[in-house]
Amino acid sequence: MTAFRHCRHTRLSQALLLASLSPLAGLAQQTPAPQQLDAVTVTGSRIKRVQAEGPAPVQIIGADEIRAQGFTTVYDMLGTLNQAIGTVEADVSWGSHTPNASPLNLRNLGPNRSLLLVNGRRVADYPLPYNGQSNVSNYSNIPAAAVDRVEVLTGGASAIYGSDAIAGVVNVILKQNYSGDQFRMRGGTSTEGGRDTADVSWAGGRTGDHWSVTYALQYTSRDPLFGRDRPQMDDASDAPYSAWTTEQRRVGFRPSSGIALIDNATGTRQAPPPGACDQFGGEYYLADRLLYNRNTGVTTNTGQLCGLSADYGQWLLRSGSKDLSGYLYGTWEFGNGVQAWTNLAVFDSEAQWGTSPPYVQLPAGLDYPAFYDTASGQQLIGVRQFTASEVGSQAGLRNRNRERSWDISAGLRGTLADGRFDWEASLGRSYYRVQERISTVDWQRANDYFLGPQQGTVDGLPAYTLDRARWWTPLTPGQYAQIGAHSVNRAASWVNQGALSLSGRLFEGWAGPVEFAAVLEAAQQGYRLNPDPRANVDYEVQNVDRGGGERTRYSGGLEFGVPLTATLTATLAGRFDRYGDYTAFNDAADQLDIGTQKESTWSAGLQWRPIDSLLLRGSYATSFRAPDMHYLLGQPSSAQVRTLDQYRCIASGAYQINNCTGDNTEVTYPFAINRRGTPDLESELGNSWTVGFVWDAFENLSLTADFWRIHLEEEIRDIDETTILRDEAGCRTGLTITPGQAWSNPGGADYCASILARVQRNAAGAITAIERGPINLAQRDVSGIDLSARYQLKTGVGDFQMGLDYTNLRSMREQTYRTDPNPERRDRDIRSKLRGSVSWLYGNWNATVYGDRVGAVPGVRSHWGLDRLDNPGGCVPFADGGVPDDRANCTDTDPASPTFGQSTRKYYGRIGPAITWNVNVGYRITPAMKLNLYVNNVFNSTGYNHKDPYKLDYEFYNSRLFSPVGREIAAEYVFDF
Repeated sequence: MTAFRHCRHTRLSQALLLASLSPLAGLAQQTPAPQQLDAVTVTGSRIKRVQAEGPAPVQIIGADEIRAQGFTTVYDMLGTLNQAIGTVEADVSWGSHTPNASPLNLRNLGPNRSLLLVNGRRVADYPLPYNGQSNVSNYSNIPAAAVDRVEVLTGGASAIYGSDAIAGVVNVILKQNYSGDQFRMRGGTSTEGGRDTADVSWAGGRTGDHWSVTYALQYTSRDPLFGRDRPQMDDASDAPYSAWTTEQRRVGFRPSSGIALIDNATGTRQAPPPGACDQFGGEYYLADRLLYNRNTGVTTNTGQLCGLSADYGQWLLRSGSKDLSGYLYGTWEFGNGVQAWTNLAVFDSEAQWGTSPPYVQLPAGLDYPAFYDTASGQQLIGVRQFTASEVGSQAGLRNRNRERSWDISAGLRGTLADGRFDWEASLGRSYYRVQERISTVDWQRANDYFLGPQQGTVDGLPAYTLDRARWWTPLTPGQYAQIGAHSVNRAASWVNQGALSLSGRLFEGWAGPVEFAAVLEAAQQGYRLNPDPRANVDYEVQNVDRGGGERTRYSGGLEFGVPLTATLTATLAGRFDRYGDYTAFNDAADQLDIGTQKESTWSAGLQWRPIDSLLLRGSYATSFRAPDMHYLLGQPSSAQVRTLDQYRCIASGAYQINNCTGDNTEVTYPFAINRRGTPDLESELGNSWTVGFVWDAFENLSLTADFWRIHLEEEIRDIDETTILRDEAGCRTGLTITPGQAWSNPGGADYCASILARVQRNAAGAITAIERGPINLAQRDVSGIDLSARYQLKTGVGDFQMGLDYTNLRSMREQTYRTDPNPERRDRDIRSKLRGSVSWLYGNWNATVYGDRVGAVPGVRSHWGLDRLDNPGGCVPFADGGVPDDRANCTDTDPASPTFGQSTRKYYGRIGPAITWNVNVGYRITPAMKLNLYVNNVFNSTGYNHKDPYKLDYEFYNSRLFSPVGREIAAEYVFDF
């Protein structure tokens, strides 16, 4: 006899899933009457209720809906939600500090201003800092096979959940009280080639009279996608012709160096030996490096080299990973109304990432720009990339991440006063660790292999005899092993937490029972970055982040639900959070004098049901985000940079005679630029409000509309060295280095004091070091409208269920300094998102069509000049590719130019929209077996067929908006037992 799986939901949780448009679930049975529903907790409130909708909008997405829309992971689905209107760093972005992380940007407020909960509890942050600055959550380490539903609340919720809940809360509810087993196996690929995928999962559970256990195991594999898999974008010449420069239109693109020898004095290349470039299996070709002077029309050949046949053929377009996750949840009833529970979730991942392959520049290291070659008597620079055949495999070119996270918690729950009150006590620990293994080249061993022993110095440069045979000949894997290296960076983050909550009915009010909820929480949060001590000492590593420490948090909150009339209910919540007891992880493990952040937040909401089918609602909430630990505890990273001392430039009078150039060593000289955390940061503060309605217009049709606005103050941003030097000079003199232009103080005396403290000068007045880093200075305001519709229809040819969601960003304003102008910036990013689906069920057949539309974004050239808010937009090129100055109203002001005095027009073009359609069809073969077929991105909408007409740099399109993968197909087998 076949055992059918089922999940023992409460009736309200079933209703929540129906409200989320879980495919056709609502058509299989009659929706229970409201009076029959059990009370459960819905994200946004700790008070249990019997209605899905509350004073603030919450979107609920069931696990079946996630799969029906074609998504394999929770993050794939979350990224398409309309609330996630902000973009995030692509996983293959050049210089990414978090290449294997999957953050979420709700309401375009940034990926670090929303809160991730799993079963209502916090989890550890991603250990590595996003953009090298702040801490974010990773949404890709959630075991999809274990997910029951996802609840998304957008807007401030700090009065309920504390810090981080400025833009919203994502609460992932995992399966509980599950009975039966389900096995799923899915495999797919892209029709354009590459990017094979596999997903295998087993979820199940058992229940008894006094116990239950739920479990899930999932393996997901995604192959990396390389530039060579997409010939439409594997070379620099694949950039749109309209983006090509004058030189590129006349003589072609300058070849990227596969192997080159450059004369340091003249900049010319030494020709490779005959046939040398042909030895590398087609990776290189013999190329002339041509330069073209637009003003004179002269073409200059600067020599030959082994150029890359496909500049980006070995670059990753999408990272690959192999993920294994597991989940276990169990309960035990003691028989006296007390239940014990425990939860364990584990995630293990190995990912490939990176852009360009390992390379070496001779002389390797940071000490010298060139070397003296004793054989030729020339000062030379050698540049060489290594190929897969030399390294030994394609995988050998890549960087790898090994990640593991686990979350364990346990608790007791029960009732008091004959079931009048519910209580729960819990303890838990969440831990996340990352190991980065970066492919690079050991500088000293590379010098030894190609240059041999140093033979003194000549003209201040190290003297060597270049072994040209080795330089121009492919290496064997064994030879590469002599110079190759791996830099290993490690990082970890954790949170230990305990909570005690009590909720229930306080007393009977004049219009109904007054409900309340109370919570006490304590937590210890920490992170540690352990970069490779040899990074940028013995070999090059792109990003080196240092820092670490711990802090404690104590919190308490109260919430009330008060019926004011039979149709009007008010909610009120307040919370206090204290962050403090900071400890930095350095050699002395000192306790820092950071002090504490003490924040009180509150929220209020109203729900009015003038008729049963209509809910009018509104809410207001204050919120905060305690400073990211890396903002506070980031340890110094330093670089010596030759930079203009703007104060000396002004004080010496050199600025008045245009003598603040690199030739004036009194004002332009090298000094240390350090970046570290700022211990005296304050919390970011926000407030938000929503107003809207939910209307069951007629049977099986529901409409919702909500207007929302979020305001953020004291936003933390990194202040860079240019700003520090400019404002130090301004604070001291009131002037700028532009004669006749006064300096405007953006922040008063306190701001100047903080700027002056960041500049260190010696007795002679010369800068020895400046310290850049985060400060509280910015504010932001965003507002928009969310619309949605749900409709169910039964017909003779099947049952249909339809849903549509639309978000429009009505306004976005931000100021770096209070004295800055505050114009409308809505047009600078995504302005709207639309998503919807239609599901059909007929007998053993079912199908779903899902589509989403992401609004257009400004093209790269339309962004040129946007920092000058009074004169945005860039200039359209002339016919030969030359581009005039947008500061001169797109007029060519160069007298030597062939287009002198001519003008073009401003460009304000937008790229997009991005429209994606997914289709799946399923057939139930037997009561226990089912087959599903998926086609994602049916019309093959990709980045390379949405290239930005003026984007010359890789990937030629907006990689935060479009994907290079294209159409994907997959088949899935499902077996219930």
